Formats: sequence, C-alpha cells, structure tokens
Amino acid sequence: MERILLKSVDRMYKNNGQHAEQVFRFTMTGIIQSADNISAENSSDCNGIQIKSARATVCKGTDINKYLLNDSANFYAYVMKDFKTAFLMTKAEWKEFIETFGTVTKESIKNGGQVKIRLRYETQEMREWFYRRE
Repeated sequence: MERILLKSVDRMYKNNGQHAEQVFRFTMTGIIQSADNISAENSSDCNGIQIKSARATVCKGTDINKYLLNDSANFYAYVMKDFKTAFLMTKAEWKEFIETFGTVTKESIKNGGQVKIRLRYETQEMREWFYRRE
C-alpha cells in the first residue's frame, strides 16, 4: 500500500466521487479531465487504477471475486474525504478493504433496485486501517 499526496484542484463537481477522481487524475497526469462514466470492465479510471472514495459503488451484485476477475484495473485508489491524500492498493489489498468496509445495499428503484456493494462513510476506523498498512 502506498500513500499519495494529492494536488489541489478547483472544484467543478458537487459529487464528491467525481471530484475525487478529478483530483487523483490531475495528481497522476498533470491534466484536468472530466470524470468518466466507463464501466470498470472496459477501462480503468487512470493509468490502470480504479479511483474510489467514501460511499462509492464498488460493484453490482455481491460476488467480489467475480468483480475483481472482470475488473480491468491493476490497482485501486481510495481518495480520503479531505481530497489531500489517497491510498493506492493492489487487488488483494482492495479486496480486504472492501470486505472490511463495504456494505450490501440496493440501487434506487429508478436505477433498477439491484443489490450492490458500496463503501461506507469514511470513519476514524477506516483511516487507521490505512495508516496501519502503509
């Protein structure tokens, strides 16, 4: 696991996940890009890395192993809610993180009502989990 200090970007999005993705991409590439809406099976968010933050949807359904098998990313980044720090993880570390801090919820009826795994709100417990592993 690696801690990455993020560069500041003026906020363009109300959505924290989109802002987190933009901040991470800018830090890694030096280019300000719009957040994408491409499925994880078809493309990673940035240079082989999937980018997530608190309350992000991890996958549809509850089969984490199937999700990881089909995910195109090689690494996973979690952007902290202060948008100043991210943690870069391998697939094994990401799986452990999801199993620890993911929760099974349902999509809204408008979006089909299917079950999914979603990350919880960022907590002190989550931050400590990261700092113990870096």
